[in-house]
Amino acid sequence: MVIKYRPDIDGLRALAILPVLLFHAGFTVVSGGYVGVDIFFVISGFLITSILLKDIRSGSYSIIAFYERRIRRIFPALFSVVLFVLVVSPFALLPDEYQFLPKEVAGALLFVSNIVSWKKSGYFSADAEERPLLHTWSLGVEEQFYIFAPILLFFLIKKFNRSSALILLVIFLASFLLSILLTHQKPSAAFYLLPSRAWELLAGSLLAFNLLPKTENSTVNELISLAGLLCILAGVFLFDATTPFPGYAAALPVFGSVCIIYAAEKSLVGKILSWKPVVFIGLISYSLYLWHWPLIVFFRNWNLLTDSTGQLMVVAVAIIFAVISWRFIERPFRDRKAYPARKLYKVSAWGFSLLIVATLATFTQGGWPERFSAQTMRYVSAHKDSSAARTQCHFDHGVPQTSQYCHFGPGKPTVAVWADSHGAELSLALGNNNVSLYEITYSSCPPALDFQLDARPDCIAHNARAIQFLEQDKDINVVIMAARYQVYPAQAFYDSFKKTAERLAAHGKKVIIIGPVPSAGVDVPTSLARGRNPGFIFADTSFAQIDKSVDPSITRFMPASVLCEKDRCNMLLNDHPLLFDDNHLSMSSANYLASYLVKLLPPSASKAM
Repeated sequence: MVIKYRPDIDGLRALAILPVLLFHAGFTVVSGGYVGVDIFFVISGFLITSILLKDIRSGSYSIIAFYERRIRRIFPALFSVVLFVLVVSPFALLPDEYQFLPKEVAGALLFVSNIVSWKKSGYFSADAEERPLLHTWSLGVEEQFYIFAPILLFFLIKKFNRSSALILLVIFLASFLLSILLTHQKPSAAFYLLPSRAWELLAGSLLAFNLLPKTENSTVNELISLAGLLCILAGVFLFDATTPFPGYAAALPVFGSVCIIYAAEKSLVGKILSWKPVVFIGLISYSLYLWHWPLIVFFRNWNLLTDSTGQLMVVAVAIIFAVISWRFIERPFRDRKAYPARKLYKVSAWGFSLLIVATLATFTQGGWPERFSAQTMRYVSAHKDSSAARTQCHFDHGVPQTSQYCHFGPGKPTVAVWADSHGAELSLALGNNNVSLYEITYSSCPPALDFQLDARPDCIAHNARAIQFLEQDKDINVVIMAARYQVYPAQAFYDSFKKTAERLAAHGKKVIIIGPVPSAGVDVPTSLARGRNPGFIFADTSFAQIDKSVDPSITRFMPASVLCEKDRCNMLLNDHPLLFDDNHLSMSSANYLASYLVKLLPPSASKAM
């Protein structure tokens, strides 16, 4: 059943897609442009629930008809984009990326891309920019919601008609609370998975129930719609990659979207959103969303996004592709006369089969390394230039026993490396330099007593056990402390770090604090393999507070002092990649750094001295 068309909702779609497009293209002014997806969720929940409610209440409800509408809406443009990605990827993706592509395609076609992304990495992680189908995670969330929504709504209205909205409200609140909880403890799960995202779609669903009857007071509607617009714009311009998301923060664009759908129809905001050029962007928003991200990934991989000209060019190309896709792919398949149900299913089956065959062909290539030169492959292989002992010696959960601390070098350890993941390669490298030491490293858990991130709930207990071990072992006379300083909340972390270092010094230990690793903020092996400029400026100030606050008698060692020339650094060190990702020293770099660091150790620490 057709519901009343509202051009302002298409305008709201434009308000959703444009920040996403500009944010992904690299325009930093829209640092929170990713909230556009949350706007889409609210719109989808509202429209789908409105349709289902009318169908159920009019007696025309059909789950088959519902899914036929979804196929018409989703499949044609999605299949076209996936085919495009499969064809172009051999010319744009490195072997590791190309090898992962079949999983991405399978995730997109089966609408579990959000689960694939959750297991792979975070939305803002370094490798996310290299995945041309990453953005289909949101389709996964929506389609998973649509599996349950028609069945749940039909059941609730038939069995609990008057209480159905109340039950949905309870589910909405439970999902919102789960989102808040997971955003701090398991941020990747909170971002990608349906249980912590369902509340955003349900916000639109609840709106469709008309729990709050619309007011005829034009002033009230103007104020509500304006407040909604301001909420959305605040998220777009004030949020950034450091904002914990979704959680509380997502409530801002969700609330703003609800306000606009609720009150904007006859308001000034509604008139702006109903302006024909804005509506047109809304009409092509689905195709624009699908096409923009793979184009951006390919442009970036071809080094075409290095300046504003490239950014504007990819935006223009994405819009052109979207218009063509909307006109010649989306619209024809929505025409039931041109594509009746039987023909639609047949074409969809053929399209799905073609993509499966193409995906299997891609899978059999195993990354297809033959496409690249030996030099490029040497850079790519640096992703594996990490500590061979990481799996055995580096912890990321629980509270490890002291007997699990790995021992490197000859004889009884007199040195300990206590750090987060930035100490793993350094530990093995010092062992390679005949330093006898313990490795005490734990991911995202810096050596700072009584401090921990929500994502590492056992960090405080681990550090308490570690310092007790270090204080009781009288043979250990040197403790090397290291951390990825940039990622920890400033004051709380630095206070704890200072207290920890000075406590060790008070127990007679020689404390050496390793400064931040020089990083350009990009995946180094990938950047080198793509032929990008290896030079970068490293002017990190995260270590300055330690220099100011920690006792001067405690030794500091700045990796940049031997890896860079002042603030000018290079992604290559002795013709080897400096890092094995975007922030961790490669083993070759760690070995080089260790050759300088051993000079700060007492002679008893190493047989080589």
